[in-house]
Amino acid sequence: MLGTLRSTISPDIGLDLGTANTVVYERGAGVIVSEPSVVAYDTRTDEIVAIGHAAKEMEGRAPAYFSVVRPLRRGTISDFRAAQTLVARLVDRALATRPRLAPRLVASIPGCATDIECKAVEQAVRAAGARYTTYVPQAVAAAVGAGLDVTKLRAQMVVDIGGGTTEIAILGTAGVIRLASIQIGGDFFDAAIVRELRARRFAIGHLTAERLKIELGYAGGRPGNDAAFVNGVDLDAAAPRAREVSQAVVGEAMHDGIERILRGVRSVLETVPPDVAADLIESGITLTGGGALISGLASEIGGRTNVPTMIAPDPLTCVARGAGEILGSPTLLERLRPEADRFTRWYQSLRIGMRESYSP
Repeated sequence: MLGTLRSTISPDIGLDLGTANTVVYERGAGVIVSEPSVVAYDTRTDEIVAIGHAAKEMEGRAPAYFSVVRPLRRGTISDFRAAQTLVARLVDRALATRPRLAPRLVASIPGCATDIECKAVEQAVRAAGARYTTYVPQAVAAAVGAGLDVTKLRAQMVVDIGGGTTEIAILGTAGVIRLASIQIGGDFFDAAIVRELRARRFAIGHLTAERLKIELGYAGGRPGNDAAFVNGVDLDAAAPRAREVSQAVVGEAMHDGIERILRGVRSVLETVPPDVAADLIESGITLTGGGALISGLASEIGGRTNVPTMIAPDPLTCVARGAGEILGSPTLLERLRPEADRFTRWYQSLRIGMRESYSP
């Protein structure tokens, strides 16, 4: 009863502070906020005028005195003040309907983050008003949010494809057996679509590219969806035009990124001991993150690796959900908690080991 009372007035919050989206999850209540990780400044007053969806809609449309920024790049903080404001406002918005004490909050950290970047996330979250804050490996949070029991001895594999990075991890007994973090994600695909169409003398914005990725993006065999009409600039005519974009063009733009993810998955699998490989044949690969929804990607990974591959339920929120649920398991939280040098040495040794065996 005391635990229920405490969680009512001081909730447990899981935070996925992602390159593309920030998701706030409250243990016992579910996902309560999901907004784009975008912040808009008024450069004349240095005030933040919009965050989330409202700020994202201003991209490419705002007057010159507005600066629209993404406070995270490739999963780590590039603008500390904007990141702090984003976290504080989203947590306040999520919990504004009831009186409360400061929440306990767990954030996720990608495997490619340096020690300084890890501390920057922790400080931004703490500055946003959390009573207790720590961070956990993003891959572990994704696995917990996908419903995997990471405390089991049997090895399990998760591939989390976010906006800025793809985390490829094999987990067992609440630890990371193998890890690779590559800087390929949704933003990479959006930029590739913009470049492909520009090479075809048609300029579009990143919001339009994101729409094409969602509607027409695929891996493996082409599904055969209808082409999409989009608005942009005909570079030869130097004038606004509407143009039909085929699925083949989008697939060609995304091909390199898809191949790099597939190579990353195979490279991690090639390093595992035979007993771990035997476990994975039974437990399979679980895809999380927005990239898990790319048409045909799960079957392509399964076919290339000979390991059953499935998409997690609600893959977009797995990391935040897992981070929040870890707070409900004191034993698991203690094992994952970054206790100064112990965590740093452990994470650095993993990254060094994977650097030797895999270079993205």
